[in-house]
Amino acid sequence: MDLLVGLGLGAVAGSAANAIIDRLPRRELWFAGRSHCDKCDHVLGVWDLIPVFSYVVLQGKCRYCHRSIAVRNLLVELVMAGSFVYLSNLGNLSYLGILWITLIIAVMDWETQLVSDWLVLVWGGLVVVSSGIGMGSVWGAAVAVGVIGGMWMLTRKRGMGEGDIGIAAVAGWWLGWPGIAVGLWVAFVAGGVIGGIRVIRGISGMKSKIAFGPFLIFGAWVGYVWGEKIMTMIF
Repeated sequence: MDLLVGLGLGAVAGSAANAIIDRLPRRELWFAGRSHCDKCDHVLGVWDLIPVFSYVVLQGKCRYCHRSIAVRNLLVELVMAGSFVYLSNLGNLSYLGILWITLIIAVMDWETQLVSDWLVLVWGGLVVVSSGIGMGSVWGAAVAVGVIGGMWMLTRKRGMGEGDIGIAAVAGWWLGWPGIAVGLWVAFVAGGVIGGIRVIRGISGMKSKIAFGPFLIFGAWVGYVWGEKIMTMIF
């Protein structure tokens, strides 16, 4: 795929992802209605909606009320643009869909601590299509649900959310066994590190809730990309 075409398509996909992340928690239709500024509600024009370009030209501010636009919008578009080129060159287009869905789930959970069951189901469908059905997948899903579901019950629903169980199930099916062991290990380590940094910097307290879904998804991608190498290093 041509580099510029790939970057452009990825950035557009990132823009669509941002629309879902913004609208779904507010129960708005992401595919209908005119885009508007979250701060002043002004309807946005074509020149305000060009992925990456508009954010840079407007210096991260709304053209109409001049208040800041979340930098997350730019980061999502850049991540999708770069990843689109990389994954498309690998020849497995289904993973472009998986990346798109998981990015939406992770960012929306991080910002709102809400997990869309429908998005998780779509992710699961893409995983089944790309990975198929096998005992390794069944065991991976069972282990992941057992670990995260067990923590959910032991902490009386305070340590984990129900949405985390769904994310863990799909991640387990995707990575299979023993790949999910790497994914879960990375998720807990990353969650502990980020949680500790937030406490040290005073961003959150010891008892503050932090969405764990993004870490499960991060762990799943690390397990998918480097899982075999990590397992080889350990054993």
